[in-house]
Parts: sequence; structure tokens; C-alpha cells
Amino acid sequence: MADTPRPARVRVLSLPVRGSLPGPEGQLPPLKHVRRSAVPRLAGAASAQMRERVGRGRLGSPLPYGIQSDYDRGAADLELPALELTNGLVTATVLPGLGGRVWSLVDHTRDRELLFVNPRLRFANFGLTDAWFAGGIEWNLGSTGHTTLSSRPVHAAVVDAPDGPVVRLWEWERTRDLVMQVDLRLDGTRLLASTRVVNPDPDDKPLYWWTNIAVPETPGTRVLVPATHAWRTDYTGMLDRVEVPFPDGDVDISRPQASTYAADYFYEVADQQGRLVCAVEPDGRGLAQTSTGELTGRKLFLWGTGPGGRRWQEWLSTPDTRYLEVQAGVCQTQLEHDVIEGGATRSWTEAFVAVDLDPEQAGGEYAAASAAARAAVHAAVPPAELEELHARWLAQVAELPPGELVQTGSGWGHAELVLRSQDAPAGLAFPPVQDASAPLARFAAGDVAALDDVPADAPTIPPVSSRWAQAFAAAEEDGAHGWWLSYARAVGHHARGELDEARAAYGHSVGLRPTAPALRGLAVLATDVDQADALYAHALELTPRDRQLWTERLVALLAADRPDAVVEAAHDMPEDLRRHGRTQLVLAQALVARGDHEAALEILDGLEVPDLAEGDIPTAELWHVLRPGDPVPERLDFRMSREA
Repeated sequence: MADTPRPARVRVLSLPVRGSLPGPEGQLPPLKHVRRSAVPRLAGAASAQMRERVGRGRLGSPLPYGIQSDYDRGAADLELPALELTNGLVTATVLPGLGGRVWSLVDHTRDRELLFVNPRLRFANFGLTDAWFAGGIEWNLGSTGHTTLSSRPVHAAVVDAPDGPVVRLWEWERTRDLVMQVDLRLDGTRLLASTRVVNPDPDDKPLYWWTNIAVPETPGTRVLVPATHAWRTDYTGMLDRVEVPFPDGDVDISRPQASTYAADYFYEVADQQGRLVCAVEPDGRGLAQTSTGELTGRKLFLWGTGPGGRRWQEWLSTPDTRYLEVQAGVCQTQLEHDVIEGGATRSWTEAFVAVDLDPEQAGGEYAAASAAARAAVHAAVPPAELEELHARWLAQVAELPPGELVQTGSGWGHAELVLRSQDAPAGLAFPPVQDASAPLARFAAGDVAALDDVPADAPTIPPVSSRWAQAFAAAEEDGAHGWWLSYARAVGHHARGELDEARAAYGHSVGLRPTAPALRGLAVLATDVDQADALYAHALELTPRDRQLWTERLVALLAADRPDAVVEAAHDMPEDLRRHGRTQLVLAQALVARGDHEAALEILDGLEVPDLAEGDIPTAELWHVLRPGDPVPERLDFRMSREA
């Protein structure tokens, strides 16, 4: 154990982990849907303001991002770029290549890890663009769900600040065109995270932010928040107000393993100063999060001890591994969006710190235990002191130049600034990057011919904001033409629901140069099943190894009640793509549709679908059809609610 602080330092290192990587981003614009929790019903206690915030800002698509679904469930030895921030008392390990996730937070004075450090880096379809992994501290900017940045690199640098080094993380979030900055620094045994969200544009925008903190869960783990009520969602389509800690009479939600099914509990704490959430073990030891006043929401997410919760935890990690999440955000719930005004900056500071409660208090009556947690957290992080630290950071640190990059994010922030003829917000830098953004940055600077450099075999997914749409339209009006420019116009029309214009622009692009994404756009818009499938087949001739495109074709045939065509088309796939779990799932569904139950059962035997989505239960649904009345095998049971 260490009790003598040393000057803080930052070390760049390679972190060994076991698992897999998220894989490349798909080339198909995600036109149809976004991962999110649908909440069609609000309890009568919901205020008019809550209803307004719930109805605001829901994304119809994660454009202009592509989908990250080409990962597997491997357990390879990997080396991840990492930054280690330490002062001898605590050590934080950060993954700038994966959204700036704080992977580990060790308190050396207590000789313990405060976070859930996943023994496997495993991805599943929980994010707005699919790939997401469990563990650590995650920064979520964008819209309801895990951020588009979760499994993407962000810019990172070490800032030489008056009170010691700062790990600065930043990126341009493209669904909202908002700039995120998170500055990590150490203050004794406290990890401080100071955040700015900058709106670079004059128009108001929806604002969504939640910090997700994964901590280990044991049979005795207790989550304490000084609150008497919370808002609950539990995958049944209802957001309702319940009492804490006994929402249903006899189940104490402060003890997560007392619950059977997964649920979110958003505590009513908006009127409190020094809001907090902590998770402690029976010995009173644990982790707490608190913040300045800007973050008004606190949440507990628990998996429950039912078969679905157990299976998901195993799926996201290893057998017998259990964790839960405590979270903090800008609104009461994650189903709401606040507003960030045009040209405005919103900021706050969070503190993450170990807590040690008296074991009897930690295990006692909930109100008394929560009061003890509040006293302990406020002793470790006095609210007034945290506000002062935040004000000092804003005045002295937030706008310091970032210095040399130790991790490069995307080049899209640079392209967006060129388009706007703006400089980066003070303290940040968005350098040009030789990625998919490079031709668009040159186009934004006036070089229309740069669009000719977009590769036809892997076309850049076009940006779809009104600014880019105006730039593309102006280029066409000035006489520019080309297959990608027409394709970009088509995707923009399609995203805005201008389907006739989209169809014409896709057709014009294909006429200039057939490409798989443009043909696919026509297939999505086709009203005739055979015409759509012919377009998909043509697209696949140009890119025969695009698994997402194959999957979309098979799903379209199945939706059109063409199970025989699904089986026939699957036989044309490359063998490794045909063996993929998602393909096998669609095949099993097609076999059931045509009555071949034995063949479908053979597929279910050992089936693993790497990109299985949160809340989806297709394997259990198939089992109920194939073996009605028989219990669903644990390996197929991902049901997260009693109604599933």
C-alpha cells in the first residue's frame, strides 16, 4: 500500500488484453434504424418538461457513421494503445483508441481496483453504431444509447497544467456536430474528469451526456443514492416512477442481486447539492462518483439474476463474471435530451474516489446507509471544493494548448472546421488525417476534384448535415459532377425522406459508375421484391465479401416471405461469411418459415451470433417455435424482462 503522493506523471504504453477488436466500419449508410430503447409509454407522474425532453432529439439513424459489426468472439492476445496517469496514490489507465475509456482505476492506498476491468475485450450490438464493450468509465455524448465514439479512436494529448499533467481526450461527434473534451487529472486519491461540450454552430441542438461507470457486482454489493424515488425502465416499454429502495414491495434494488430482471433506475436527485452515487461491498468499501451541479441525473443499471442477465454478462465477458453500472448525466433519465444553445459551451467536473463506510451503516436501513454514503463522499469531495476546482480548471486549464498528440482520432473535425471556415475551440486541435475525411476536407476548401479520390470499391459514407447538403448542391449548380457527388446527394435525400429525389440521384450515380452502396440504395427503395433482390445481387458482384450487404439481402428476402430464396442466396456466399452466426440465424429463421424444423435445430445447436443486439431474443423465439413448452437452453436465453 502507498500513502505518499509523488508528482503525477503520464506514461504511454501498450496494454496487454485478451479478446478481439471491433473490426472495420461498414461502407453501407445506416438508413433504417438506430440502436435505442423505445419508450412508448410514460407514467402519469411524468411532468410536461420530462415529456418534452423525452420527445426531443431522438436519432433516426447514426449517419454519417457506418456500422461496426464485423467483430468476432475471439480471445487473442492483443496490445492496446494506452495512457497511464499516476501519482503513487492512484493510477488510471485510459484507452484513447476505444473512445477514451478509463479501463482501470487502482487506489494504491487501499490496494484495490475500483472499476470492473473486463477479463475479455468482447463486443456486442449495444452501441448506436453496434460495437460496444463492457467495463471501465465510458463517456457518452450524442443520443440515447452508447455513443458512436465508444469503439473509435479519439484525439489524445498530455497537457502541462499548473497542478500537474492532464490527459486530454477530445473528438468531434458527428451525429450532433458537437465537440467533446474530457480532461483527466489526479488530485490526491481522486480522479477528476472535467468535461466541455462545445456547440460550434449558431443553432440550438439536443444535448445528451451520460458517464457510465462499471463496477464489480458480488452477492453483497449495495448501490446507495440519497433518494426516495426513481424512474424505472425495464425493457417492457414503460418509464414509471417507483419508490426506492422497494419499488415492488419486497425486492430491495439497492442490492442488485435481489432483482431477477434487468432494469434502469434513474434517481430523483435534481434538487440536491453534491449529487452522488456509490457502490459498496458488505465491508463498506467501494467507489463513489460525484460532480458539479451540471450533471443532474444518477442511475443504477442492473442485469438481474435471471437467465437472460446471467447469459448477457457471460456473453460480454467470461463465465461467472458479474458487474453493474452506476451512471451520471445531464437529464433525469437517459430517455431525455436537454438543449445546448447555439455557440454555447456546457461544462462540469466529476470526481471518482474510493469510499470506506462503516460496515453496519453500509448494510443498514437504506435512508441511513445513503446518508452515511453522502457524508463519506462529501468528506472526500466537498461539493464547494469541487465547484472551486471546476472553476479553476475552466480559468486555467481548459483552453491550454494540447501539445503533441499521443493518439490521433478521426479527421472529420478538421473537415467540419474547414467547411465552416472556423478555428478549433481554444485548447483543442483537429489536424488533417489521411482517412476517409481527407477528400472531403479538400472539397470543403474548394477543391471539388478531390471527390474523384474517393475509392469506388469502398466509398466514403457521405456526411448528411444541412451544411454539407448545401455544399454538395452548390457544387452541382456550379457544374461539378461525378458518381460520388451524386451518391452523396442521394444519401442526403434518403436520410431526409425525399425518396423520389434519392432514387433519381442513386440512379445517376450508378449511371456514371456502378458501386455497391449506390445499388444498395436503389434496392432499399425498390418496391418490387425481385427488382430489389436483383439490385442486391448486382451490388454483391462488386463487393462479394461485404457481410453486412449479404445480411441485408437475406433479411429483405425473409421479410418478403421468400425463405427458399434466402437459402438459395446463402449458398452463393463465401463459405466463411455463410458460417457467420448472423447468417446462420437468418438461415434458421428461413428454414422454420418453410417448415424444415430439424435443419433449423441443427443450426441452433452451437449457434453464436457475435453481433446479437441488446434486447433482441431471436434465439429464444426460434426455440419456442421449434420446441414449444421446453425451457430455453441457457446458451440461447438472452431475455431481459419477464414479458419476453
